[in-house]
Amino acid sequence: MEKIFIKSLDKEINIDPWREANLVAAEVLANFIIETKLGEKIINSEVTNDGFFVDFVVLKNVSEKSLPLIQGKIKKQLSKNVEVSSELPTSMIKGFELRGVSGLKLENKQANRIFGFATLSLEQFDKKKLELKEREERDHRKIGKELELFMLDDLAGKGMPIWLENGVLLKRQIKQYIWNQEKKYGSEQIETPILGSADLYKTSGHYAHYRSNMFPEMTVEENETFILRPMSCPHHIIVYKSKPRSYKELPVRYAENVKQYRYEHSGALLGLERVRAMELTDSHIFLREDQLKEEIEKAFNLIQETLNKFDIEIDYIELALHDIENKEKYHGDHDIWVKSEKILKDFLDTQNIKYKAMQGEAAFYGPKIDVQIKTALGHQITVSTIQLDFLLPERFQLTYKDANQNQIQPIMMHRGLIGTYERFISVLLEQTKGNLPMWLAPQQAIVVPINNELHTEYALKVLNLLDEADVRAKIDLSDERLSNKVRTYQKAKVKTIIMVGDEEIKNQSVSYRYYGSEDTHTISLDKLKDIYM
Repeated sequence: MEKIFIKSLDKEINIDPWREANLVAAEVLANFIIETKLGEKIINSEVTNDGFFVDFVVLKNVSEKSLPLIQGKIKKQLSKNVEVSSELPTSMIKGFELRGVSGLKLENKQANRIFGFATLSLEQFDKKKLELKEREERDHRKIGKELELFMLDDLAGKGMPIWLENGVLLKRQIKQYIWNQEKKYGSEQIETPILGSADLYKTSGHYAHYRSNMFPEMTVEENETFILRPMSCPHHIIVYKSKPRSYKELPVRYAENVKQYRYEHSGALLGLERVRAMELTDSHIFLREDQLKEEIEKAFNLIQETLNKFDIEIDYIELALHDIENKEKYHGDHDIWVKSEKILKDFLDTQNIKYKAMQGEAAFYGPKIDVQIKTALGHQITVSTIQLDFLLPERFQLTYKDANQNQIQPIMMHRGLIGTYERFISVLLEQTKGNLPMWLAPQQAIVVPINNELHTEYALKVLNLLDEADVRAKIDLSDERLSNKVRTYQKAKVKTIIMVGDEEIKNQSVSYRYYGSEDTHTISLDKLKDIYM
């Protein structure tokens, strides 16, 4: 911990500069709220990695507009060395800013949260302010709203995303690429129900290990009990088991865009990063032991190629192992754990892939290789995964006939290519700041007639050409000024703004501007589609 020498106290004390500065700032703000009768009482006050927040029961509602005035008054108090519980004099705080205010729900009462940050040096203040600004620009919730990709509404259900047209178009592009990858990999595409019987999950072991993450059971006639599907592996197992299998047809690979539902505590929900309703690019491979090494390599290469296509920056590779002391979380066959963990470790070591071994992070049925990504908010999340499973084939009594007609148990591999579309798109938006490449952008072009009365007919002709070339394009026939339209579509990150007027009609051409550029280019109609190739 950093040491700071405080002259006014004539002694040296050990403090965490960030925590102490924000504790003091939060205390001064809390006192100010009570003294000025903004709040009836302080509910909570905490220091975080981003600064501090103070929650209070409202007497006078605080808005964003009133924050600068409050901030100015707090700064004056800090400079006067007001008395606080800390040993740190308030005048040592050189940087202070209130960043926002939000409403909180309490029973029968209204509350506000004011949040901000404080530092002991202007250098640290400038650095933190830049970091927070960058994070805000990368926040997928903000970008998703600007690009009109998705929405969340508590009335529809917390953690239940509603995909808007642009979001559907984006998902469609990703899905098409993923399916092309799966075909190249040799997968069979299947579809399974969003419900499963409770007995299905009891057989697989998910009921015992993941019951707290499942939605409540639904009992219907004849005492049938169903659960909203939290995972698809048991369904894929049923498809494998539906007919006799021979060693010659292995590996059998199933792939599906799986709609699934998991109960997450409402406090843990975060935009698309953590939801209750999700769609997963899920695949399960049933194979012989002699095929395992090659199949792991193929799966890892496919994940690597796919993430590279989207320019996804990963943080690290994790080897998720079980915890031998945790008897409740993991199945108890020690030999299977030793064998399966060694297989994955040997693969990573042989391929010279750097990884972090994390004890206690395995699935209940087996170890896994996880691709970890750091989000704009500093969270570590898993996107792609390869998981080995010797347990579920045993529980469902899966077999295939070998060359000698003996019944042999296959190995099962769970492989998530990009994880859920929700989480993957949140990462994609944060890492690109919403400036998606042309092939992914939900809106590739907007056609804008300079004068609606004179140029609409020609603009519609341009739009028709774009439609024929399978370009995702729209036309703007609103009465807004051209400059306002350009500003709007730049903010929405539309890849090209196509403008048509008298000159374009005369020359059978269009003028266009790329997103982020102020340069205008002209191209003939017969070459228009070349922009989008």
